[in-house]
Amino acid sequence: MKVSGKAVAAAISKKLQKKIEKLTVKPTLAIILVGEDPSSRMYVDFKIKAAKRIGVGIKFYEFSEDQYRETLKTIQKLNADKQVHGIIIQYPIYKSWDFDELFSAVDPEKDVDGFHENSPFGGATAIGVWEMLTAFALIEGFKKTEEFLKDKKIVVLGRGKTAGGPIIKLLGSHGLQVTVVAHDTENPQSVIKSGDVIISATGVKNIVNKTNLKNGSFVIGVGVGKEIVDGQSKVYGDINEEDVEKIAKLYCPTIGGIGPLTIVSLLENTIEASIRQQKKD
Repeated sequence: MKVSGKAVAAAISKKLQKKIEKLTVKPTLAIILVGEDPSSRMYVDFKIKAAKRIGVGIKFYEFSEDQYRETLKTIQKLNADKQVHGIIIQYPIYKSWDFDELFSAVDPEKDVDGFHENSPFGGATAIGVWEMLTAFALIEGFKKTEEFLKDKKIVVLGRGKTAGGPIIKLLGSHGLQVTVVAHDTENPQSVIKSGDVIISATGVKNIVNKTNLKNGSFVIGVGVGKEIVDGQSKVYGDINEEDVEKIAKLYCPTIGGIGPLTIVSLLENTIEASIRQQKKD
């Protein structure tokens, strides 16, 4: 059965909207766009629309490839601005830029994407995955997500900076054992097929399909990619939904799945950041 990320995100958004209405300070998120990926602008638009729906303020900045220093200076100004509570840099950035230097410039207290080692916030994508696992748990009759997961083998495909890595870290923080499938994994197909819970964050088209999926498993597609079909750019996901629908007990598709939950988790982190910073002032 398909579980809609949009539906789960909508329910969380309503709670966040009510929370914002009780605050004396309007949570505000700064978004910096520094890259050439055409999908990035679409993702930024989604974030801006979602923020406006629930009452989070937005400051948007865009820089060209020759404006690296200007970008760093802007981040420093946003770090010092008490009216800005969260800062994100839309990934991927320009290939010629230093990813680590740029992201390390963001004040950890405002790192609502959760990329910093010492950020007080979990990665937004990882939190989105946890929210979907919680939805699975509730459907299966469990009161706690950990209870639902404790006797299941969890397999995560990919360990990248923005998705796989933070997902693995978050699951570990809940005391859960995770098996990771990466480029250097031996017999990856058999490892995937041994999993009760499959979370795929690779961007490899249909990497999860009928050949490597256990009957009755629980599947979450996170990774996305793009291809040109008949001259048109199309987005695809990690999971072959046609296959997964027949084999998995519950699944969350890549398209319309974790994306909305990642955005709502990002906004939730921004709200929490505003509350934390207000207490310090």
